[in-house]
Amino acid sequence: MFKKIASLVLDELKKGATPEKLSQGLVTGILIGIFPLIGFTTLMSIFAGFLFKLNQIVVQTANCIMYPVQIIMIPIYIKVVSMIFDVGHVPLRPDILITQFKTDPAGFLRQYAIIGIYAVGLWCILSVALYLILYPIVLKAVIKFKKGRR
Repeated sequence: MFKKIASLVLDELKKGATPEKLSQGLVTGILIGIFPLIGFTTLMSIFAGFLFKLNQIVVQTANCIMYPVQIIMIPIYIKVVSMIFDVGHVPLRPDILITQFKTDPAGFLRQYAIIGIYAVGLWCILSVALYLILYPIVLKAVIKFKKGRR
């Protein structure tokens, strides 16, 4: 996986991409990749790439690589949201979720829609903080990588 990313970064650097823009694209893709709602990240990556004039391939690659992390983060978002906000008891066991959905689909969707909205808000705050932390680290790594590949 890291070899593919390194190869992608090297190819883009050879094509004239700046380390700053590559780093912005990688970090943007990583952060979009941990969005708490499945099914939105590809469109969000496209939109962010156009909005901030980032390399779409870099953003999408970073986003796709984060998919396993996104899956792992969903229960964490749910737990944190349920601790911070009064959303009631939120089970995470699949058998309970299925039973809840079959018993009261509208109630299930209401509860998890509210949790989803809170999780997106949490993600927004988390993303700003993580961007400020990750961007300088990734930029330094890309610059070091570029110097080592000359």
